[in-house]
Amino acid sequence: MGLNNFVISSPRPLPVFILVDASGSMQGPKIDMVNNSLKEMVATLSNIEGAKGQIEISLIKISDYVEVIQPLDKVENIVLPQLVANGKTPIGKSVLKVLEMIENKSIVPDRAYTPVIILISDGIPTDITREMYEVRPLNKHQYLEWTPFEKFHNSIKSKNCMRMALGIGEDADFELLKAFINKENVPVIKAVEVPTIGKFFEWVTQTVSQRSVSANPNQFEGIPFEDLFPDDALVI
Repeated sequence: MGLNNFVISSPRPLPVFILVDASGSMQGPKIDMVNNSLKEMVATLSNIEGAKGQIEISLIKISDYVEVIQPLDKVENIVLPQLVANGKTPIGKSVLKVLEMIENKSIVPDRAYTPVIILISDGIPTDITREMYEVRPLNKHQYLEWTPFEKFHNSIKSKNCMRMALGIGEDADFELLKAFINKENVPVIKAVEVPTIGKFFEWVTQTVSQRSVSANPNQFEGIPFEDLFPDDALVI
């Protein structure tokens, strides 16, 4: 093969989608810690050497409506906008939005590694059906039958995605977050204290970082969480 025919193959994309509840109840220290932790995560992931997977980040804000405030892009290109907390919590619509993005081959090509999807929330979804609203509180299995989650879990593109979730405060809907993950050995992290939000992002950063440099990023099982969180922060 001549030198003119030599092609340097680029790393396969490793997409990371972060869905953040930025409703009014997140105002104050909670959203401040999320913003600071996101910046630290991006800074760390931008400096990984020898990655087999090119980390790409997208940030989706959940408020009065669902807004992709950072389209999927290489992590080293990203300067995240500041999240401002206000409005409602349409989590179902956010899940459908990330599903739409994953199924779009111009955003997530077939050669990409299986995406990571992260959901952070401190409350209940405001876009459930009237029937669901009338029978609250809902359990994990009822959420799995909710149309957005049913589509999300059954899509060929999204059903195998690595998922991580953080519930902030006692009022977070942990049954919904467990349904979002739907994997028995992966806990939802419960942040009663604001510093636990930072610990969650440390876990995410370590997991994505080590997955990107592993021999096969699609078979990576994740970083152990037992040493990062106390038992009462793990919801399974």
